[in-house]
Amino acid sequence: MKRILALVGTALALGLAQAPSPEALRGASPEEALLLAQRFREEGAQVVSYVTPEAFFFEFPDGRKARVALGDKFLVAVAPYRQRTHPCQVHYFSSCTGELAGETFTVRVLEGNKEELRTQVQTGKDGFFTLWLPRNRRYTLEVRQGDWVAQGALTTFAQSPTCLTGLRLSRR
Repeated sequence: MKRILALVGTALALGLAQAPSPEALRGASPEEALLLAQRFREEGAQVVSYVTPEAFFFEFPDGRKARVALGDKFLVAVAPYRQRTHPCQVHYFSSCTGELAGETFTVRVLEGNKEELRTQVQTGKDGFFTLWLPRNRRYTLEVRQGDWVAQGALTTFAQSPTCLTGLRLSRR
């Protein structure tokens, strides 16, 4: 919790009180870039932001651009769904919208038979939750909400998608 509060404080210190600009991202960590991308969307800032396997990219209304490298981390945005979804490969924080906003899920990430991660997440107002994972791995992702379950492949290679929208929840 302290880490989350520290990141939020850092995001505020990075210039969110002012008009969005590339200067707000100078020296930002990947986690701070994620917070800023989410905040820009929530505030309705006209900033295009997206994440590739290599970096966050930001395009500001005045035409300036910024980039924050992910380094040894891989970020994937996941939007489980029941009825409607959209095809996507690159997650745009500024525009991608999932069906299930504000919902809580239990998430398991398995590498082979070994459980790498088990956590509870909540989708944002955009219907997505995010996961930071090691690069160059193959996983199975399981998303569960009560007796609703979705399972699918997740990879973290240079050509892997950063937006997963194909996890349809079904009753088990």
